[in-house]
Amino acid sequence: MKNLIYSSTLIFSFLAITACNKNDAIQPRKGLSQPDSIAAAAPPDRECDSSEPVKYVLNNNTGINSFIITFSGSSNYTFAFPANGSKTVAVKPGIYNIQIPPAGNFASHGFYMDNQPSVHAPTARYQNVKINPCSVTLQTSID
Repeated sequence: MKNLIYSSTLIFSFLAITACNKNDAIQPRKGLSQPDSIAAAAPPDRECDSSEPVKYVLNNNTGINSFIITFSGSSNYTFAFPANGSKTVAVKPGIYNIQIPPAGNFASHGFYMDNQPSVHAPTARYQNVKINPCSVTLQTSID
């Protein structure tokens, strides 16, 4: 019985030693206590010219080709929505009153604008909308 216990322990030790290679040993790596250079690096500042126009996407899913949008304020713009799909326009940064007058048969539609409450009516008006310089692309949609 004693031989059996010693034999199994000896076999286990032999298998454990032969399963490990010299390079399998856990060794400390240099610099692990320092922060990762990628994680520590701040994201690069996007070059931003606050006088440059901001991209603004106009989406229309109604099939009606007579919707327009008017920006009144720092500058004045009027753009036509496409009948279906989207198009991108450019608006200078500033504060605007935005209006989308009724079109087609004057039925109610859903109007959706970034950071503004949605409107379900024949027309939509938004007051004091700030178009931030260097912001991501903004959008208005009609359904």
